[in-house]
Amino acid sequence: MKFIQTNRNLEYKNEIIEIINARKKEIFDFFYKEELKLNFNIYLYDTIEELTREMKKRGFNDDPDYMCACFKDEDNSLNLFEPKDNPNEQEWTKEEYKTVIFHELIHAITYSLYGTLPEWLCEGIAKYLDGTYSKGIKWLFENYIHKTLIPKQIEIENEFGKHNYDSYDYAYVMVSYLIETLGQDRFNQMLEFKEILKQESENLLLKAICYYNIKYFGDFYYNQDLSEPQWLFHGSPQKLEIVNTKLSHDSDNNLVNIDNAVFLTSSKEIASAYAFKDSIKENSKGLKWNFVIEQQEKYPIMTMENVCVDDDIEGYIYIFVNDGSFVNEPIGSLQFKSFKNLKPANVIKIKYIDYKDKYKIISS
Repeated sequence: MKFIQTNRNLEYKNEIIEIINARKKEIFDFFYKEELKLNFNIYLYDTIEELTREMKKRGFNDDPDYMCACFKDEDNSLNLFEPKDNPNEQEWTKEEYKTVIFHELIHAITYSLYGTLPEWLCEGIAKYLDGTYSKGIKWLFENYIHKTLIPKQIEIENEFGKHNYDSYDYAYVMVSYLIETLGQDRFNQMLEFKEILKQESENLLLKAICYYNIKYFGDFYYNQDLSEPQWLFHGSPQKLEIVNTKLSHDSDNNLVNIDNAVFLTSSKEIASAYAFKDSIKENSKGLKWNFVIEQQEKYPIMTMENVCVDDDIEGYIYIFVNDGSFVNEPIGSLQFKSFKNLKPANVIKIKYIDYKDKYKIISS
């Protein structure tokens, strides 16, 4: 390690060295690697403002406003400042900053072992090790993940830290999922071989979120709040690769329900009714049938009159990630629209017998 030091307190360098020497072994142990000689440069500045200013002078103009330290692959440098001895409530304390130094050390050692990796992966590993999420993934889901729209994975991969949501939370969830499902050996192997990384990264964010929804909440497509859903659903009796827009009709001539769109709902149970309705109509030819499907999640979800129903009827529920592009209409309802054709994130086949207790049949 070589210090490039502009801060006036020469002793602070020794505190940083102590942290590095005390904690580097747990990082190498995580990767199942023997310790290497650390050969990165450490730039140490007096203030956070000087750190930001000098980083820009060195050509790093895209660093986020919240940056208080960083490791740069481009010149193999760890960049730090010295917090004040008596900071105010908005400033870093030296005790808090010890975790920041450890976090950046994780990046430096990861780079020394594996070279440049995707930013989401580097940040996920660092967050996995640095203790940020000591309250656990269930707490993170309850207090953050379930209260925000799921971002597009391409944003996490290509625009990390450039959106309003906390990219670090999602990076941590993705890395935690990989370690938990692959095991540490396979995870470390993935860091060595880019083809394994590419394979395991496909649709990773959704897989991770669904995995933890099942593990902690018992529901693959868990919705924290139906009025602000993470998932949207569309029911159909047909198996389709793409759900196309089409002109809808409404028996009450309600204009909000008449549109050339894909209609979706935040309720999987409401979607189930649409998965079976047309098949039940087909079975009930010649009968004076009638259907009422609730637009709020209240029971019975679907009321049918004069119908012939087979318990073995199958249908499909199409699942979409609510990325904020869907129109909630009427506002405040559970109904959403898309005015473009949609490729689902997943499709599940369902049977009437598994949902029949959610419906009511009336015979005249």
